[in-house]
Amino acid sequence: MSSHDPVFATSFEVKFLRPRYWLSWFALSILLLMAWVPVRLRDRLADLLAPVVFRISKKQVYIARTNLALCFPEKSESERDALALASIRVGLKSLLGFGEFSVRSANYLMGRMQVCGWEYVEAERLAGRPVILVVPHTWPVDAAGYFFTQRGVPMCTMMKQARNPLFDWYLNRARARNGCRVYERSAGIKAVIRTIKSGYSFFYLPDQDHGAEKSIFAPFFGHPKATLPALPRLVQLTGAKAIPLLACYDEAQHCYRLEIGAPFDNYPTGELCADTCRMNQTVQQQLTRNPTQYMWFLKIFDTQEGLQGEDGRYEAGIKRIRKGLPPNL
Repeated sequence: MSSHDPVFATSFEVKFLRPRYWLSWFALSILLLMAWVPVRLRDRLADLLAPVVFRISKKQVYIARTNLALCFPEKSESERDALALASIRVGLKSLLGFGEFSVRSANYLMGRMQVCGWEYVEAERLAGRPVILVVPHTWPVDAAGYFFTQRGVPMCTMMKQARNPLFDWYLNRARARNGCRVYERSAGIKAVIRTIKSGYSFFYLPDQDHGAEKSIFAPFFGHPKATLPALPRLVQLTGAKAIPLLACYDEAQHCYRLEIGAPFDNYPTGELCADTCRMNQTVQQQLTRNPTQYMWFLKIFDTQEGLQGEDGRYEAGIKRIRKGLPPNL
């Protein structure tokens, strides 16, 4: 790879020692300490914290309720709230275990993984081809990245920069140490294409809303969603196979579960809209089976078709919450 490859910087910066970052260091220290707490006890703590987070995180819960109402209109409000609460619970269990990937041994961590469908990845490896993993934003997604790199699959991905530079440094340092090349979104897709062609597999996160300019509106749970049509182009340009992957936290077994599906066959077809719709349909099927694993607080339906330039779907409700008013779902 070129020395000018625009990967996220992983070098420590002196500014991270300034007082403004002390609270962030404290939070990271807590996560590292939690890595040594027995898993069942840690999960029990998450069970206790989840209802509190549900009550106080008004903006995030409003976004989750909006998304769940759009995606599961057949469910009652109480059923959708139960899904939102379960999603928060899974998120807390994943968060409290995040420090494990920095301080626990590979043997310990790999022993916490249950994987189905690995034969699909292995078949592509034997054929000498990298894969493009289609990975929705579920809470334990970093566990999937860790597993693949430990199994000798060199990985790359694209991420949005976090607001906190210290957290950015910590996350990307951990991912780089585990063998993953992380690109900032502004680096552009060409850097990723070069990396895939050099033998790296790619974690493709298909479900974020990047606005209308570069997106097409493809159905997702029966609603038009601004979707980047990048997957069929990536497959065509790199020769890699697209393989669906869902990373889950199994609350009953207190472990990570990776569900790997069969590669997209006859893909791409040359019909960009149809290929993008197929990707959304695959993600929809994954989330329908495992709705509690998803980050429902993401603004996945923010850009509305025909309303470009106006406030997104969630903004009016968020403004009301900031004023201490009910969001009027």
